[in-house]
Amino acid sequence: MLPVFHIHALAGEGRDLWLHLQPAPRGISALRLRRRDGKRCVPLDVLLEGDAARTRLPGPALLEDTPQRWDVQIEVGNTGQFQQLIGTTADGADRHFFRDAVQAHGLSAYLSDSASSLALFTAPLEQHAMTVEAENLRAAFPSLLEQLPLQEDLVLFESFFGRAYAGNPRYIYEALRRMRPDLRCVWAYNGDEQIPGNPQRVIRGSAEYLRLLAQAKYRVNNILFTAHGRKPQTRYLQTWHGTPLKRLGYDITVTGPEVEARDNLYRESRAWTLLLSENRYSSDVLRRAFRYDGPILEAGYPVADPLVAPVSAREDTLARLALPSGHRFVLYAPTWRDSQQVGHWQFDFDLQLDLVKVAAALAPDQILLLRGHHLVSTGLQDLALPANVRDVSHVDDASELCAIADVLITDYSSIFFDYATTGRPILFYCYDLEHYAEQVRGFYLDMAQDLPGPIARSTEELVALLADLPAVQATHADRYAAFRERFCALNDGSAAERVVDAFFGPFPSPSRFLSDLVALAGNGPAEDDARLRGLIQRYLADAEAISTLLYERLSPPEQERFLVWFLKRWAGIDRVAPGELAHYLAEVDRIRAEPRPPITIGDGQYVLQDLRPQGHDFRLASYAWALSIHDILFDQYQSEDFRVRPGEVIIDAGGFIGDTAVLFCAKTGNDCQVHAFELLDENIALFEHNLQLNGVADRVVLNKRALSDHSDGSLLIRQARLQGATSVGAGDGPGERIATITLDDYVAQHGLQRVDLIKMDIEGSEIPALLGAVQTIRRFRPKLALCLYHKWDDVLTIPRFIAGLGIPYRFNFKWVQLPQGWEAVLLAQPCEEARP
Repeated sequence: MLPVFHIHALAGEGRDLWLHLQPAPRGISALRLRRRDGKRCVPLDVLLEGDAARTRLPGPALLEDTPQRWDVQIEVGNTGQFQQLIGTTADGADRHFFRDAVQAHGLSAYLSDSASSLALFTAPLEQHAMTVEAENLRAAFPSLLEQLPLQEDLVLFESFFGRAYAGNPRYIYEALRRMRPDLRCVWAYNGDEQIPGNPQRVIRGSAEYLRLLAQAKYRVNNILFTAHGRKPQTRYLQTWHGTPLKRLGYDITVTGPEVEARDNLYRESRAWTLLLSENRYSSDVLRRAFRYDGPILEAGYPVADPLVAPVSAREDTLARLALPSGHRFVLYAPTWRDSQQVGHWQFDFDLQLDLVKVAAALAPDQILLLRGHHLVSTGLQDLALPANVRDVSHVDDASELCAIADVLITDYSSIFFDYATTGRPILFYCYDLEHYAEQVRGFYLDMAQDLPGPIARSTEELVALLADLPAVQATHADRYAAFRERFCALNDGSAAERVVDAFFGPFPSPSRFLSDLVALAGNGPAEDDARLRGLIQRYLADAEAISTLLYERLSPPEQERFLVWFLKRWAGIDRVAPGELAHYLAEVDRIRAEPRPPITIGDGQYVLQDLRPQGHDFRLASYAWALSIHDILFDQYQSEDFRVRPGEVIIDAGGFIGDTAVLFCAKTGNDCQVHAFELLDENIALFEHNLQLNGVADRVVLNKRALSDHSDGSLLIRQARLQGATSVGAGDGPGERIATITLDDYVAQHGLQRVDLIKMDIEGSEIPALLGAVQTIRRFRPKLALCLYHKWDDVLTIPRFIAGLGIPYRFNFKWVQLPQGWEAVLLAQPCEEARP
């Protein structure tokens, strides 16, 4: 019968604790506490009382400045061998069944996941509370799965227990950002490396992590998450982390940490919905070793994609890793030894390689890169390294090192399967070959026959091989070629894209518009990624229509400008070229610095602006805030081949203070007729003054009517917060009701025999006004200058309206207001054959 654990604090005795075991384990002779890193043990006295046992746990003696885990271990029969104390508890449902505060620290007891062995956790009080909350939440994970809603667009990534931004998950994530920007990615990552796109990051095992794990529609990992189980709709991609040479899971026949952990991994694997495999050999081994009978995707390994990258990428990698260019690199990447465990998933590092001899044998342009496994790499810190040897164990992703390495030295690490993709030489340094094969893990392959390179058993043998690499390559060329065919045939640089397609599915819209938009918006800060996702979700259903109706009809330079504006206006993502923005701001400052004397019109106080600094010989009475820079200097309603011409009749809907009407007159030498529509009385007063001021009153007809899709109705307008601006509303309320008229009726009433340009900037009322102008447009086929920036769907509804006219128009796009994304105009000009 397993003992039941009960712990209580001793009052007034320095917060020591009593641990009771009922019944006492049979044959118990000693107890001890062993710190997880193996660096400290605390013996405990055992008091036997009938069929029970108890011991005092010295609480204060266990406290340190950093969090620590302690295993309670038992000796049976005075053998000197300690093992984990396994039992159960009757105290509540929380994982941490006992908690206490000791000298500004928290101390708690819990049962381990893998063996239900008793363990203690200590940490400073606040940190202890956060950790205990998360671990108790993990114990309640099944209830989280039931209670929290699924997030359809959420992907949770994790690699190597949250220690690294590396491995297959890294390269799948980077491909996913390009191919499925509609998905929201979160990384469980405890490190310091900057992740491209700055996704949300959570600490592995934290309460936030567990909530996201319960809610994510997609999971990607290369080992396991901290809690088992998933929602039925959740999809879980297990990528694993190497083609296996050494035995795994249930194929291991000797004791060790992998054997102890395999039941936990088995429970995790019940949630996998897809297992990634590098090749057919791996599929067979992984299925058997993990006792997994679900679907397997043989697609190659994304982690090998950068190994077939262009040579030009090498210099970028060297700069990022602070390694000198113009050198050749020898990468030594050994694995860890199960038999040298010194703590909980911590292992001693025994180099067994004379670095001085190896360093002395290297050519002047060679550097040895030494990368210890993440479970043992801390041991390298104590080594004195020769000048031409670099410790690169801090590099999370071994693929970056493989990409620059001219030769790989390893032992039993699966890294060589991926490195073989490069075709560069591989050497094996196996000083403990027989011991590893018989007493540690054992192998799946024949080490003498199947490896793509020779085995060295000593430093001297390794140095000799390094000295004659061309001969080594020639000797093993056939075996190497067979090895690559068997294990690396799918590693063609596109594995990550295949995985994304297979697991996540293709991007919901294949439109050029969205594809180009995503490419332009990429590699920005995290908030840009979030904004881009929101933008995509808003426009996804209409993306193909926007692409064909508008975007693909623009020239390539205007397409790029359209995307820059679109991101700025509708997502707040700034991709404006710094030089262009600086020029714009300089022009604004220049115009603002020009003198603008005050002027009184009626009861209003305004300024008089001379437009000669903007290239036109006229003046405007205007509001103090208005510079007319967009309409006049940047000429937003016209372009190089989209011009008003003498003799033309122009509809100016949204006439404001007459600035564009006066400009049209100036550009035609006062040889045009403008029919303007303005609704706000104050603007109309300024408009009329400006017509008289510039001597063009006989060229302009000013109407206080609202263009719409019906006549004899009314529209409610309100004075906006900005002086001179209006907003168009519905229903009743404060404001003024303005009579509506269709442009078709207006043209008929005024007997117009031609209309050459329709310009509309009417606060989002463009579509109703255009619907009331269909007959006019079909009859006269005028140029159209239509604002696109008022409503989010203007980019769809306005081009769709034009397409429905049955008149071939060609498009230009103009955007001049760079800081906020306003003043974007679609310039539609009838093709030559479509002119009346």
